[in-house]
Amino acid sequence: MFNKVNSVLENKAITLFNFFLLLQPFLDLTTSFLIHNNISTHIIFFIKILFLLFCLYYIIIIKKESIKYIIFIFIYSIIFTLVNVFTKKSGINYLEIESLVKVIYFPIILTFVLILFKDNKFNIKNLFITLIIYLLFIFIPGIFNIGYDSYLYDKVGNVGFFYSANAVGSIISMIAPLFIFYLIKNKKVIYLILFLLLYLYVLFNLGTKAPILTCLFIILYFALYILINLIKQKKYRKIIILIITLVLGIILLSYIIPLTPFYKNLIIHANNKGISKLSDLLTFEKLDEYIFSARLSFLIDSFKVFFNSTIIQKLFGIGYIINDMRFKTSEMDYFVTLIHHGIIGFIVIYYKYFKSLFIIFKKYLGLIKKNFFDIQKSGFIISIVVSIMNALLVGHVLDVPSVSIFVAVIIGIASFDCKEKE
Repeated sequence: MFNKVNSVLENKAITLFNFFLLLQPFLDLTTSFLIHNNISTHIIFFIKILFLLFCLYYIIIIKKESIKYIIFIFIYSIIFTLVNVFTKKSGINYLEIESLVKVIYFPIILTFVLILFKDNKFNIKNLFITLIIYLLFIFIPGIFNIGYDSYLYDKVGNVGFFYSANAVGSIISMIAPLFIFYLIKNKKVIYLILFLLLYLYVLFNLGTKAPILTCLFIILYFALYILINLIKQKKYRKIIILIITLVLGIILLSYIIPLTPFYKNLIIHANNKGISKLSDLLTFEKLDEYIFSARLSFLIDSFKVFFNSTIIQKLFGIGYIINDMRFKTSEMDYFVTLIHHGIIGFIVIYYKYFKSLFIIFKKYLGLIKKNFFDIQKSGFIISIVVSIMNALLVGHVLDVPSVSIFVAVIIGIASFDCKEKE
């Protein structure tokens, strides 16, 4: 009976994962509804924990792979909990446990995905469907002006029926290059045009920087892609046409962008911070406040606490409660994990992540002349680079389950030569 259940779960694992992935935008919608109505979101967290337990069961019991790594994560989690119990007067509370679970969620899901995708081809179209769902639940409320504001005060923007503009922006910015490159590769021109119209509307109305950054990466890649091909073919007239097109595009954008919430937010933020010219950004304080939203200052404060902590805390983390109060983090994922989970915690949590990134970039850069012109592989590299930059500069990418699951999927697909099931 036990073996039969395991066999069914093994065969249906990819189906269950696809269902859970498609469920993500609806879980985020529910989370948003609960928060805006001052209702606890514990039920959503519980659903994600249930799926995490299934992943652990699949890894340890069904596939019996990467067990040592999972054991290291559990041992670290126990030590982190004990360190917080014995080094703080108030002991450990729910926030510490919840934050720990959110951080270890990513390496466990990544491990699960790497094992699952090794034996099962992931249908990348499920990822694209999820992207479209996110976009539509921003686009439709935006058109009818019934969505939530991206920011609580000052800044403008519409996040549709979702709650966090940064989280949704990160998800969209990571998946969009894959879909755009997929449509181009498969010459689906009509779908590409329709998607770009939808994507650009959300891009500029969301009001966040991450999707804009992704758009610039995509434009830069294709500009280089076309330019290099034209140089190889010695089609200099077309090179001139390309340059003129880019210049005209920049001029057109200079008229369109000032009308968007994204640009308005830049101006509002500059006025709030007393920035009237570019030279004002040459000071650390203004640069930090305007570009990083004071994250660098919070990072400095975090490191001060970290360096003044005990050896055991430096190794296993200072946690999230300092002097009986929730400590304001820098929100920069890599630094947050290093400081709040310690040196050993950082190594354990990100071991498989950094190992996977190393392998992917080594494969891509090893044959860069060939791989650069493979738009599918380049699309994955752009998505991964965007995820890295978002995690480093914006944060809440690797320690938020609703976002980190997409990072895991993208890395999982890229790790197996970017093959998709047709």
